[in-house]
Amino acid sequence: MPHPKQKIELDSSLELGSQVEIKLQQHNATPSSTNFLIQPEKNILSIDLKGTWNEQTTLDFIAEYKLLVNRRFTQEWACVMSLQHLELLLSESFQIESFRALNAWSYIKGMKAAAVIISSNNRSHLLYQFEEIFKVNHPYATAVCHSEIEASQWLNDQGFEQKVIAASQKKVAYSV
Repeated sequence: MPHPKQKIELDSSLELGSQVEIKLQQHNATPSSTNFLIQPEKNILSIDLKGTWNEQTTLDFIAEYKLLVNRRFTQEWACVMSLQHLELLLSESFQIESFRALNAWSYIKGMKAAAVIISSNNRSHLLYQFEEIFKVNHPYATAVCHSEIEASQWLNDQGFEQKVIAASQKKVAYSV
């Protein structure tokens, strides 16, 4: 459940092929305070994590993630999680254990590959946290990538086709 001081906005429907954007915004906050974007397309779940996260943000994200996975994926699928706009995960041990549990749940629900995209700006501290998450012996393929293109190529090697298209200055990834 969202924190009482947060609201969830769905920008589009959950129909096949649609883009779903979930925004968690504090009351009186600007749209730039968005914490995550989840885009299910065909057999790939693309996620963009943004800002600084606390325990409640993580719990809200997990609830929305599980809701979308349960509604969208009935066969094998892959997940691409971009940390390029993520600043900090607070309560580090809680975050690590929460993402480990989410990864185990995702595998049960058919996830066969997971890629994490990092940037040079947040590389050191976030890479450590996600290395801790991936340290568990996972039964699915994992990769740490430095760009959307690298993640797309890796996904292709895993059997999940993803096409990367440049949209102005920002690159957007789509599954085909």
